[in-house]
Amino acid sequence: MVDGEYSNAPYNHNFDPLLYVDATVTLQPRIGTFAVSQMEILPTVETQEFVVPANDTLNEREMRGLYGQDGTLVQYRLFDPEGGQAIPDGIRITVDQGGEESPRFNSKNRRGFYAAETAAFGDQAQQTELYQYEDTDLFFNVENTTGSEVTFTLTYTGYIYDLVDIDTQPGETDETVPVERLTLR
Repeated sequence: MVDGEYSNAPYNHNFDPLLYVDATVTLQPRIGTFAVSQMEILPTVETQEFVVPANDTLNEREMRGLYGQDGTLVQYRLFDPEGGQAIPDGIRITVDQGGEESPRFNSKNRRGFYAAETAAFGDQAQQTELYQYEDTDLFFNVENTTGSEVTFTLTYTGYIYDLVDIDTQPGETDETVPVERLTLR
């Protein structure tokens, strides 16, 4: 990538866009191959407020505020708000992307989750990135392991890419991005 093709000045210098204008991308599983016609920096996006009762779980909270427009891919990253932390202590969040039956971030025996300890900056921050294609179903499950009610919102920033269909094989694109759960068997 050539310097000057984009600017990330308003944001953390550890968060660069994955794609750029004229880049190609494969969206998995089996969504297609695309070229980026335009890109834009996405300022702070705050989710709806979560009110999680003590020692309880909110299941399948739809994240409509993170949906993309038709024909777009959004690269989100969770970040810590000034003077606070992205996720309160005692909260664990799992992601269902592509529908409630499509949980993301699964190994064979465990399911990945976001928590207060999840890195928000530096070399490990990419683990908080979420790629959203158009308005593909996106649900969060929020578990509170504390003895009191917790109220919070999540804050994201990122990049949005306007995509156009291309006739290219998936292995020939610049990048591959999972936008739903991959079935690896």
